[in-house]
Amino acid sequence: MKKILTYLIIFIGVFQTARAQQDLDRANDLFEKAYYADAIALYEAALPKNKSSHLIKNLADSYYHTFDLNAAARWYRYLISNYGDTVDESYYFKLNQSLKAIGEYEEAESVLFNFYTKEGTNAKLQQLKQNATYLENVKAIGNRFDIENSHFNTTSSEFGAMEIGNEIWYTATHKKSGSKTYRWNNQHYLDIYTHPLDKKELGDSLSSELSNKINTKLHEGAFTISPDGNTLYFTRNNFKNGKRKTDDKKISNLKIYSANLVDGDWKNIVELPFNSDDFSNEHPTLNAGGTKLYFSSDRPGGFGSFDIYEVSLQTDNTFSIPLNLGNVINTDKKEQFPFIASDNALYFSSNGHPGFGLLDVFVSKNKKGVFQQPDNLGLPVNSGYDDFSYILNKEIKTGYFASNRPTGKGSDDIYSFTVTKELFIEDCEQSVTGIITDRTTALPLSGATVILNDANNVIVSSFISKDNGSFDFKVLCQTSYTIKAEKAGYEGNSKTIRTNKERNATNDASMDLYSIDEKEKAKALVVQEKLTAEKLRAEALAIKKLEDEKKETLLAVQQTQENKKRLEQEKIVEKAKTEIALAKKITAAIDTESALIKENERTVIQTEEIHFDYSLWYLRRESRERLKTVIDVMKNNPGMIIEIGTHTDIRGNGGYNKDLSQKRADSAKEFLVKNGIASDRIVSKGYGESKPIVVCLTEDACSEEDHEWNRRCEFVVVGWDYDSKKP
Repeated sequence: MKKILTYLIIFIGVFQTARAQQDLDRANDLFEKAYYADAIALYEAALPKNKSSHLIKNLADSYYHTFDLNAAARWYRYLISNYGDTVDESYYFKLNQSLKAIGEYEEAESVLFNFYTKEGTNAKLQQLKQNATYLENVKAIGNRFDIENSHFNTTSSEFGAMEIGNEIWYTATHKKSGSKTYRWNNQHYLDIYTHPLDKKELGDSLSSELSNKINTKLHEGAFTISPDGNTLYFTRNNFKNGKRKTDDKKISNLKIYSANLVDGDWKNIVELPFNSDDFSNEHPTLNAGGTKLYFSSDRPGGFGSFDIYEVSLQTDNTFSIPLNLGNVINTDKKEQFPFIASDNALYFSSNGHPGFGLLDVFVSKNKKGVFQQPDNLGLPVNSGYDDFSYILNKEIKTGYFASNRPTGKGSDDIYSFTVTKELFIEDCEQSVTGIITDRTTALPLSGATVILNDANNVIVSSFISKDNGSFDFKVLCQTSYTIKAEKAGYEGNSKTIRTNKERNATNDASMDLYSIDEKEKAKALVVQEKLTAEKLRAEALAIKKLEDEKKETLLAVQQTQENKKRLEQEKIVEKAKTEIALAKKITAAIDTESALIKENERTVIQTEEIHFDYSLWYLRRESRERLKTVIDVMKNNPGMIIEIGTHTDIRGNGGYNKDLSQKRADSAKEFLVKNGIASDRIVSKGYGESKPIVVCLTEDACSEEDHEWNRRCEFVVVGWDYDSKKP
């Protein structure tokens, strides 16, 4: 009996395992056929015993494709948390999109930020930051549209509305309850409907099928009509001879068909020649002239997923080869639902350009036949969910779009809109303002230079303070700046500011500047106060000492102080005598030596000009003769100390001229030393081109004679107290 029970348990276990594997295989097969709604139930049933990365990927993707974004986010989180190192970027992107849809924008951004940081893809990190800033700038515009949910929406799907004549044409799930369902989401297949324009306030009961020749048991969807109203282009599943055709993955791709209006009926339904059984073409739209057809396709050779293409309609009713609109419009994600407005601007939906989640509507202006970088249309047309099939009447700024946002009636809803604001996207800016004042007087300072530096200490802008001391800069949000203020006669000051996210906020950078004269006065006052305090303290100590000591000690101290004062006085007198004697000595020397003269508060030995040849430092013969005057004066005045200062013209670079002038000064000094003058009585200094007699703005601005005047040697008396006996 025990053996039978054991075999029974084993059999049941094996049977259950086999049954579970069969259910999982069936779920995978449904997933591959894009029957996501059916696959979800089987994957959920398998979860308690199977949480492999493959199952979690397919389950999360199934929720993603059926727009249960809360569930999708939950399972993408689980996938990345447990298998993050083995899944590619696309799953991080889909988690990002799911989180945006449910309003978790901060977490959404961190998902991609952390992934790109881990991968070390700095370019994508930078693009992510730029996209975040761009979307902040779009949001800052506020709501650009008044939107209204259309009255003919139902709990099923409606989209692609377009006013044609006195009707609204749109795409919707088949309205007969017994019609076939589409196992992607278990809704009915799509057909094209019409509704009286003057009764759009009434429900969908007044809507009727366009034509039973256009609508079939499969999908008929996004469409466009020629300017004359006689040719219809529409999207349909690959359908031939009443049967659906599939590719090798059992997927029925989409194709674009045309139909002609003949005697009030749609006839001559044919597929366009650039269709294929192996990929999809969808969402046709015509330009205003009806000369070009635009559509979306996942054909090979694109940038990824669905791209937007154009074909020209030839005069013989043929089509040119499809042309991809390029990487300005197309990305490695989806670009779908194109629409060309009357001004040739392209409107389309994409999840590859910077958006608020899933498909957003974008506009690309057309300049001389070239589509420009697209811009996000903004709020509230765009949301965290799919926003698409945007149709605009440019002249009256009204139109329709569709969205599957949760606030609608169900699935995809058609919304009418009116444009209320222009799409003007600008960077977030703030102001840095303030008043420069005098620290001492607190009065405004005009004419102060105020400099705005960025975080790298690069000057961004500068401003001269006005009569009231004010200044004003425009700066970017969330950026660090240093503001520096300076004015002649004042100490500079600076202030660092970090701007926040608030647009048009004002940051106060007022500063005071301290007058250098006032600062010196304050320093002197502090010194004086310190001296006074020290004097008072000394006096207090002296008084205390006088009180504590005996009369005899007091008399001794007084005598000592008197002796000290007498010695100090004697030193002062002696110093004064020495200074007087030195002054007399200098005066006598000047009086007796004709070569000694006073010049601009300095004493110089005047000689005939000592010049040098261009770029040389050797003394000319006449220069050596003229130096004898200096030798004679110095020998007559053995206490005299001089500085030999040599100068060059401006030719050559500054470093070279500085070195050349020093060599010339040293050459003159060497000559004096050879002629009996002590070396330490002579200071040789080369000034280069820094102190010209004749100012030459350029080398050619001065004559050779001017340059020679600047190549000179000067002898300035810098001391009279040289003593050879001193060590």
